[in-house]
Amino acid sequence: MPAREDKGLLIRPWRAASLTFPIMTTSASLPAGPFTVPRPATPADLEALLALEALCFEFNRMGRRSFKRLLERPSAHILVIDGAGGTLAASAVLLSRVGNRGLRVYSLAVHPRQRGRGLAKAMMAAALDLARATGHQWLSLEVHPENAAARALYDRLGFHQTSVEENYYADGSHAFRLRRYV
Repeated sequence: MPAREDKGLLIRPWRAASLTFPIMTTSASLPAGPFTVPRPATPADLEALLALEALCFEFNRMGRRSFKRLLERPSAHILVIDGAGGTLAASAVLLSRVGNRGLRVYSLAVHPRQRGRGLAKAMMAAALDLARATGHQWLSLEVHPENAAARALYDRLGFHQTSVEENYYADGSHAFRLRRYV
């Protein structure tokens, strides 16, 4: 989970082999170009995911072992948007649980040089599409109270605060828990 305006938002890759996912491919709000369409991450993306994580988050970073495990786990979905030269412009980690009607946006990271281009919005649109395609009823996520950009995006996308999680982040700060029905 991101801390402060720690340079990120929230999401993870889904299995292309197990799910055909109709993600957004064009939008008037996104610039034209090759770096705007989310795709499922693969094990070949591991190093780029770690590099993006290091660029985007000061606290609560995911490590190599966590990413490797999530890339193999059917209940985890990692989405990525390719950047130039083998880098990633954005990533998102989504988690689900058996019997839970919601899909959790665990992490959303946007490369600092790619911010303001609508990539977080594209990732959230893909997350909503995935939730619908997999039969989930809502998306939930946590956001740092000081992450104004993320909070504004989530507000525009129709998320509502459901609770406050005390001492949520490594620095001891709390998180707002948000939800949006799909």
